[in-house]
Formats: sequence, structure tokens, C-alpha cells
Amino acid sequence: MKKGFTLVELMVAVTILGLVLAAGTPPIMRYMRHFQSKDTAQLVASILRQARGRAIHERNNYVAFFSLSASTITILDDDGGGGGNPAEAGFVPTNRGNGRADSGERIYGPYELPAGQMFGLIGGSVGPDGTYVTSPITFSGIPPRVIFYPNGSTNEEGLVFVMSEADFRAQKKGSDQMLAVRRSTGTVILARPTYN
Repeated sequence: MKKGFTLVELMVAVTILGLVLAAGTPPIMRYMRHFQSKDTAQLVASILRQARGRAIHERNNYVAFFSLSASTITILDDDGGGGGNPAEAGFVPTNRGNGRADSGERIYGPYELPAGQMFGLIGGSVGPDGTYVTSPITFSGIPPRVIFYPNGSTNEEGLVFVMSEADFRAQKKGSDQMLAVRRSTGTVILARPTYN
């Protein structure tokens, strides 16, 4: 007598396996999106911290520009060109620290957020000061920007929210990640958003 499985037994096993996978897949996907958003927040924090570090080390302003539509960050070395050296022909003193990309100034990026991630927030999000947040990037300017000065400080305090596109569409609370940039020190802190 041969041992084995009948076609009916195999079909029952495949059906049960399919049901188990179907029931387990959505929580696994949510779990993966949550950690991808945490990784994205760490990436954004790293880019901003690097801009701050360069501003301190090179003793000139660095500007981080955010594009909401493209989900990118671009960093400008606002040194006036010529590597910030007044002895270089490409240096223009009036361009140093003007907050615009001028000829001869280095631009890093644009750095794209990972696929499926975006600058986004949940409606009803509240900032650390208790006020409602209406934009995923609270820095002023068009496009929004933050300037890191040679002493490590910034031109203003601001928040940056990142999350997965799927969670943004579903407005799933707890799925967004918040970064706070402090004005006096320029430090970038990852924090949990709160909602009303």
C-alpha cells in the first residue's frame, strides 16, 4: 500500500494555509509600514544633523529645503561660492548666507524619502506646545526651509512629520513619526505625536 496525500487532503491544506496567511497579512503589513516610517524619520533626522554638523565645522550657513510634492530634502552650502574662501575667484560675499542657491555653492541631494513614505500627518495632530499642526513641515518659506547657523542654532523651531502613504490615506493614528528641531541648539529630536 502506498502512503501519501489525496488531492482532497492537499486542497484542504492549501485552503487552510491561505486563510491563515490572509488573516495574518494585514497586521504584518501595518507592522512593516510602522517600522519603515521609523526608519524614514531616522533618515530625515540624520540628513538634518549632518547639515547642522557641516554648518558648525565649516563655519557657514547650511539650508535644508523640503519638497512636499516630491518628498525630498535638498541641502545648500550657503557659503557664497568658491568653497567659502574669499581668496577664491568664485566667492561672492553678498551671496554668503543669503538663503538662496547661487553660482558656485554646493548642493547636496535631493534626498528622496524611501518608496511608499511621504511628509504627512494625521488630522488633529498637536505639537509639543499644544497647538494644532496643519502642515507636515512647519518651517516657513516656499519651499519650507530651515537654516543651520555656524553656532549650531537654527532660524526657527519646527516640526517634520513622516509616514507611509497607505497610513496617510487611512489617517491611522500612531502611524506618523514626528521630528522636532530646536531653535537655540539646532538639535533634532524624534518624538511621538499626540492628537486631539
